Formats: sequence, C-alpha cells, structure tokens
Amino acid sequence: MSAAPSSRVEANRVTAAGGTESPERRGRSERGGDHGPSIPPLLPILLPIVVAAIASGVLFAWWFPPPPAGTTPPAVRFTDVTAEAGLAEWEPPVTELSPTTLGGGVVCFDYDQDGLTDLFFVGGGPWPWEEPLAKRISRGSMALFHNLGNGRFADITLAAGLNVELQGMGAAAGDFDGDGWPDLYVTCVGQDRLFRNLGRGRFEDVTERAGLSDAENTWSTGALWLDYDNDGKLDLIVTHYARWPREVELATAFMVARVGRSYGAPAGFLGAFPTVYRNLGDGKFEALPGGAGLRDVDPQTGFPQAKALAVVPVDPNGDGRIDLMFSYHTAETTLYLNNGDGYFRRWTGSLDRRREGASANYALASSLPFVAADDGERYPAWQGLARRLGGGREVFLAAKLGAALLDVDQDGRLDAVAGGDAIEADTNQVSDTAPMGGVAQLWWNGGERWEPLTLGGREETLPPVMARGVATLDFDGDGDRDVVVAQHRGSPRLWRNDRRAGLPWLRIELVAKHGPRDGTGARVEVHTPRKILVQTMMPQTSYLAQSESFLDFGLSEDARVQRIVVHWPGGGRQEVRPQTLNRRIRIEER
Repeated sequence: MSAAPSSRVEANRVTAAGGTESPERRGRSERGGDHGPSIPPLLPILLPIVVAAIASGVLFAWWFPPPPAGTTPPAVRFTDVTAEAGLAEWEPPVTELSPTTLGGGVVCFDYDQDGLTDLFFVGGGPWPWEEPLAKRISRGSMALFHNLGNGRFADITLAAGLNVELQGMGAAAGDFDGDGWPDLYVTCVGQDRLFRNLGRGRFEDVTERAGLSDAENTWSTGALWLDYDNDGKLDLIVTHYARWPREVELATAFMVARVGRSYGAPAGFLGAFPTVYRNLGDGKFEALPGGAGLRDVDPQTGFPQAKALAVVPVDPNGDGRIDLMFSYHTAETTLYLNNGDGYFRRWTGSLDRRREGASANYALASSLPFVAADDGERYPAWQGLARRLGGGREVFLAAKLGAALLDVDQDGRLDAVAGGDAIEADTNQVSDTAPMGGVAQLWWNGGERWEPLTLGGREETLPPVMARGVATLDFDGDGDRDVVVAQHRGSPRLWRNDRRAGLPWLRIELVAKHGPRDGTGARVEVHTPRKILVQTMMPQTSYLAQSESFLDFGLSEDARVQRIVVHWPGGGRQEVRPQTLNRRIRIEER
C-alpha cells in the first residue's frame, strides 16, 4: 500500500523546463527511443526580440523609404591614372615666347576603328621666329596615343606622321571624305591644318590640297564637323579668336599690342566672323560667302564679335535640326537656330545681363532642352545652370575654360565636370609665382538643383591643373565615363571613374549609310516601362575638346528596355530590341 504514493510522486516529477514529464515519456527518453525536437532554452526569449526587430525594420522602411535613384548626390571617386596609362611622359613644348596661355586641346576618337577610344592632344608650340635650336629640341606640338586595351596608351605620333610643329590650339575629328576613317582638323595661331586619315595608322597633311590654306593671319580656336546643308557630306565650321592685317606679320602685331601671352586677345587685333567651309565632295572645300548667316556683330563696336572660344552643336528645341551655340571670352554666349535650308538665324530670346568671362564651360550644358523661367520666357538650360552655379561674375571668371558632360551616377541626367582653372592675376602676363592651376569639380545634376562635388571623393581632391580642353570617354570599357584634361603647361591628366553606380545603362553607337557615318542628327529613343529617354546624336564638343561620340543612357531604376527607336536624318525609322543591358550596342542603318 505504501508504494502507490511513491509512484504518483514520481509520475508528477517537474522537468527542468518548468513542466511535468510523464513516466512513459521519461522511459522513452531514458531508453533513447524519443528523437523528437528539443526546444533550445533561450528560444522563448530570443524569438520575440527577432520578431520585433523584423517588424520594426519593415515599419521603418515603410515610414522612411530610401530615396529614389538620382535624388541624392552620389559618392564620387575619380583616380589619377595618368602615369600608369602612359600619358605622363608627353608634355607640350611651351617656351617663354609661346603666343598664348589659352592653348591645350584634346580629342577622344577611335582613329583605327578597333573599338577602343584613342587620345589626340594639341599643345601650343614655340613661336615661328624662335631660334632654330629651340625648334630642333621641340618634342612636337601634337601627340596621338593609341589605346592598347589594357588601361595603357602608346605614343604613336611619329609613326602616324603627326610630329608637326605648329602653334596649336584645339582639334576636331570627323570623316570628311566618307571612307570610314576619322580625320583631324587642328586649329592654330596662324595656318590651321587638315590631316586626312589614310586608314593604315597614318595621317597626311592635305590642308593646301583641300583649299583650306587661307587663314595665315587668323588665330582660330573652336572647330566642328557638321553637315549644315544636309547634302550628306561633313562641312567644317571654325571660330576665330582674333585676326591681324595681312600686311602685318604676327611678330609685329604682338609687338605692337605689347601684351605677350594672356587669356585675352591682344589689343589691336581684329574680331572675325566664323568661317563655314562647304564640303564639295572631291576632297576640296570652299569658304561660304556670308557664313550661312553666322554673323555675330558686337553692338558696341559694329565689328565682328571678337575672342570666340568654342562652337557647340545643340538641339535645344528638339526639332531634329542641329543648332549652334558660340561662346566668347568677354561676351555673352549666342545661340543660332537652324532654319533647315542651309542657313542659321540668331535666337533673340531674353538673356541675362552681360557677364564678362561667361564662356565655353557652360556652353556644354546647352544640350539640355529649353526650360521655363519665372517671367514666362523660355531659356536654354545652360543659362539655368549658370544661374544656379554662381549668380556672380567671379564664379564665371574662375571657371571659364574647359568642361564636359557625363552622367556620373547613371540616373539619366547629364552632370558637368569643370577643370576649375584659375584666372591670371594680370591678364596680360603669365605669373610664375601666383598659383595658376585650379581644382577640378563635378556639378551634380539633381533635376531641380546643381550641387558641387569633388572628383577625388568625399575627403580628397585631385591635384590642381592648368586645365584647357576637358573631355570624357570610357577608356577602360567598364561602362562609366572617365575624364581627360589637356593642360597648357604640363602633361595631360587622365582621371578614371571608380564609382560603381549599380544602376543599368546602355551605350549606343550609330553607323549611318546615308549621310555622315556617325549618324549626326539622328534622334534616338530608349523606351522603358516607366519613360522614354531621347537624345540626338551629335559631336560632343566644348572648349578646345571633343568627347567620344556615343549616346550614353543612364536608366536609373529601370531594369528593362522594351525597344530602341532610331530616327535617321534621311527620314528612315529603325527599331531594335536589346536582349541585355549594361553594354555597348552598335546600330547600323538599314
């Protein structure tokens, strides 16, 4: 009788977890026959904490969602790879008698059509009346670097036949004879030069044969290849900084001016209208009388507007015709609209007050469309950019030279990079003691605002440069644009874009069969589920510089492209459906 209570007590033994364990279950456990899951002792404590954390994260993401792409400035980082790319050894010959501090141009183009973008640099050479010894020791006024495809370039200037002495300013690339090889036009103080690409890695000076040897008394700056009259052949438009009387030698003209080298045109030199050279189709050109209506008269003097810096092709009104914008050293930028009949007319919309020094680096932003202002007028977007960037005269003067466009964060909006070069303390002299260089800066386009960012990252800045021509290219083929800078004094600078935006993109190359080979004037539409992105193919020029001519489409958060529609200049329509993104697409006209 006494055993029963003992059995009942054992049957109700309390377990370590705080419950009771039956004799049957205890027996199975002791025999090792129960292999069911056991609950970890801390699970009842940790599980509510984990659930609460997940719930809090979901609620936080709902209440405070991450900003959409393109609404906050990106983390930008560019790395100076000049030395490792093989560009540091070339330095343009600049002597005490160099004619100007304005020079230093760069062109990004694929001279041998191997799919890799090459680099061509122009630097101001010594005066033509210097001692023969100084000429003999010159390392050349130009340099052509071949892209090897491994992040390095090779100097092939001598092999290409471009080791020519000249007082160079800038250059422009274009296939004027339609043979598939891009040619080079070099602007100079004195006679400009046309170099025809022979297609075997060699160039030939055809200036005189082409009928272009008529500018010995002209100081030229910007140049642009453009089929202005829609006859299928590339014509040439050249801007002139100044001109001197034919009966006066250049040395005498500068001696009378008594200003030596400077940003400004020497006093006493004359202004000159742009020259439009019509392509006759047989390797020859003729200067067009009247310059297709490109006649900008200085209202204060009645003479041609002087000190032209650049000519930029734009389509601000979206009519498919390439318009032209001219920038000047000491005058406001002017816009000429294309009539479509081989002539241009000056745009007469309202402008800001005259801003001395507002020049080519903001001309680049004109590829954006017209925007509405508070007073009801419509302004080109370059004016809006200029207003947002400074609103003051000093800002324009401090950044009046090289700049270029790129979509640094692939959000579909073009950002601007400026060389940041400083002005001279005395515009009539070069100072060897005052700092002449400036720090390059990126202006991020936030849609409704522009914000300055440093190219070196959040905590670093790249070394100061005497930037002149500034251009963009994807030299390493990783899908983002890098920056190349031509300096007045010193070797070029190549800044690699090391930012990984993580957003989809497309790069489009056009090959036209009717008209200019690069498809200038073609309207390209990229259709995504959310929107339609539109760009017009045209040379990407700025002050003494030409960027590689591809259309880059940053797709922001759109991970799919439904179709690409190309409206060719000749009237044809072509549709392409890309299978993948983040790559370069070559579209040939059917």
